[in-house]
Parts: sequence; structure tokens; C-alpha cells
Amino acid sequence: MNVRDRASLYAHHPVFNNTIYNLAPSSQQEAEFISRKEKRFREFLAKYAIRSASFDAAERGDPPKCHPDTRLAVQDSLAVWPDNPTAGPVRLISGWAGTGKTTIAQTMAEYWARQRRLAGSFFFFRSSTARSSTDWFPQTILNQLFQIANLDITSLRDLSVTLVVWSDVVKALQSILPLSPPMIIIIDGLDECHDHNDQVSLLRSILNSIDQLGSSIKFLISCRPERHLEDVFNKFAAKLGPSYRVRLGQSAEDDQDIRTFTRASFDLICDDRRKDGTMSIMDGVWPSDGQIEELVDRASGQFIFAATVLSFVGDDEEDPVKLLNLVLERRSPSFQNIDALYLVILERVVRTTPAHHRHLIYNLFFHVNCEPSSSTDIAEFWFEEEIAINIRVRHLRALLVRHDAHAQDTKALIQFRHKSVHDFLARPSSPHPFSLAQMNPACKFFFFFRRSVKKASQYFDFQRLRGSQWLGYAFLYREDQPVRVSAIHLML
Repeated sequence: MNVRDRASLYAHHPVFNNTIYNLAPSSQQEAEFISRKEKRFREFLAKYAIRSASFDAAERGDPPKCHPDTRLAVQDSLAVWPDNPTAGPVRLISGWAGTGKTTIAQTMAEYWARQRRLAGSFFFFRSSTARSSTDWFPQTILNQLFQIANLDITSLRDLSVTLVVWSDVVKALQSILPLSPPMIIIIDGLDECHDHNDQVSLLRSILNSIDQLGSSIKFLISCRPERHLEDVFNKFAAKLGPSYRVRLGQSAEDDQDIRTFTRASFDLICDDRRKDGTMSIMDGVWPSDGQIEELVDRASGQFIFAATVLSFVGDDEEDPVKLLNLVLERRSPSFQNIDALYLVILERVVRTTPAHHRHLIYNLFFHVNCEPSSSTDIAEFWFEEEIAINIRVRHLRALLVRHDAHAQDTKALIQFRHKSVHDFLARPSSPHPFSLAQMNPACKFFFFFRRSVKKASQYFDFQRLRGSQWLGYAFLYREDQPVRVSAIHLML
């Protein structure tokens, strides 16, 4: 949604029109009028803010946090940064997928929240429609700011309610300056936005506001070192200072942290499995130091590699020794280690899945990639039994994760555990049997056609067409499997 569309949406909102806050409470009547406006504006922000983007949102499930005794140097550096008068107003956590950017951002958000110094947070996420766009970023931060800072109406006198942009957030922040100690705003995964131009525009707006906010507001930003974002940071380097960048995945400390995390996690798996006698090595140290070093070397600074190995090996239904050997047997160039690991997991799941249910794996990944949904909705969409979907999700828990749609809702959204899973499935340069690019076009057509019909049914009454059923054919097949043709009646 562009600026003009968003302004049009606000202009036709039943509560707001083109009114602009530019009032001075010179009388009791005007003061009451402004009070009503403030209440409505707060309701407006609450309605359009993306609650799932906050660090403590229930929709994000149990977000990853730094394992004890890991990332200590980075955490210590970030903890003292806001109070350092010579440090710049921005810290950039930079690293490729899987190096732990979101984990560090989440850990620091919880740390600053406990100190009541977190002014706002927004965790972007590619698989979420609301969190993969910058459209509602200003409203979300402003809504959080109202809840934390308890702003009064005087800060809104020049604030337009037809369009909330970053400059409006800056005005609200300026109304409570100066702040001592400084407050922090966390922006995680900026590269997760679908539109590169929106990424650049938001980043420029934030960096341009540094001088207006002074030393009272600090920004912690995490993203991949994408060229278009690096160019923006380089243009503002003079304002940010020489040490604003924290690089992940490129130091011996990263390897040591992964080593500590891996050994501690394997010890927990080993203790649990030896208690119930479900692993083949019952005595001695397991894994060996050599196996741990092999995993650290293959991780190449990517925490997600180690975390995925542990999730896979910790499967309650298999011998962990056997599963670890399965991972170590597969060798590939270092930059493809995470892809090779995902391929090992998927190949094992396919081998252990009955032939008549293997198509569910492909449909499940394609569906989650396009639209994270609950198992109930996915089963209904593909005309499958929900228990069959749940079994596949359980077997794929190293790659998929369930997040609660709402705190009190039992329908949990199935999403990729990490953005690197999406990259693996969508990467055209390394074709494999699970590539989304190789999925049968007829199946893709069925998905988008059926989704369009479901959305259109919200606005058009199809009941009068009930007499004529539409017959849709979804040809679900792989080159290495017999052709499977499903005739599906779409009951409109």
C-alpha cells in the first residue's frame, strides 16, 4: 500500500477525516473536544498498530533468546552503549541469515524492557503479511510510545490523523525530550520487508531524524548486509561514528559461542535419552569433541545451523546417535552446509512418510510459504484430514514451528522456523526435489484460484451458484513419483 492509498484509507475512516491537531485548549469546551480527539486517536492507533511486531507479542510464540554463556561480549557492549556519551545514536547488528541477529535483538529488548528503557520495538518477518511491510510501522511505534510514555494531548497539536508517518513519531518523541537515561527503539529484520524501496525509505527517514532526537533516543537495527541497505548506512557513516556496526558470524568468538551452545544442548539430550534408554551409546562422552568441532566448522558462524541440528537430532522417535551420523555423512561446500542439512531432514521425512501422504509435504511447504496458516485451515484448503497435516508438521518440527494466532486462540499458525528455510526452498540457483520453483504449475494454479475464491466469497454471495458445481483438477505429482490426479469439487 502506497502513501496515497493509505491516506485515502484514513480519510474515509468512520472516526477520522482530514482534521489536523492544531488546537490550543483556551477554553473548557475546546479542552473537552481535544480530550475526545485524543481518545479517538488512541483507539485509531490501537486498531491499526501491528501488535504481533512487538518483542513480547503472543503471536511470536516463544522467540529465541541468547543461550547462557553465549554472546556475552555483544550483550555487554550493547548494554553500556546507550549511556556512553561518546557513542553514536545507532547500533547496527549485521550478519547473514542464521547468525543470531533476531536472537540478540530479542534478548536486548527484554533487558531494556525490564529497565523500562524500551521505547518501542518492531520485529519484521517475511512470512507475515503485516510484518513484511513498512506501511504500519509508524502507527505501531507511536502506539507503543503512547502506552509507555503516557503522552498527553499537547504532543499531538500538529499531528495529522489523515496520515501517520515517521515524522509524526519524531514529533511525539520530541514532546518528551530530553530523556535521562536515553530510551531505545529496536528494529529487527529490516531486510524482511518485501519491497526494497520501502526498506531504503524507512531507513533514510530514521537516520535523518537522528539530529532532531539528539542523544535521548537510540536505535538498535538488525538486518542482513544487503547492498541497498549498506549504501544508506555508508552515506550516514559520519553521523553514526566508526564503531556503529556489530558484525556477526565472522569472528572466533562466534565459533566459541556456537561450541558452548552445541555442547550444552547435546548434554541435555544425552541425559534425557540415557534416562529412558532410547539411545545406542549409554556410556562415555557423546558427541565426541571431534564431532562437535565438525559441527562448529560446518556452521560457519550460523547459529541456526547448530540449532537445526539439535532440533533434528533431539527427535524423540529416533536414536540421536543415528541422526547425528546422518547429518555428518552429508558433506557439501561450506556456504551450502545449511542447505545440505535441510535436504537431509526432508529426505528422511519423505522416506518415513507413507507414499499416499508424501504429496502433503510439498503442499504444506508451498502453502506456508505463501500464507502461514493453522493446520485446520490447511487441511480444509487442500481437502485433507487435519491429523495427517499435524503428523507431517510434527515430523518437520526442525523446519516448521507453530505460533499462536492470539494469546487465547488454540489455532496456531504454522510458519517456517527460520528465514533460511524459505531461502532454501525458493533459491533457483541450487535446484533440488523440494524447490518451490519445480512445483507443478497446475498445483500452483489450484492454490491461487482456491484462495481467490475464498477471499471473494467474503464480498459476493455464491449461494445462488450452488446449483452448478465447479470442478477443479489439481495435478499433484513429482517427476520421481507416479502421477496423482485429484478431482476436487469446489462447493461454491
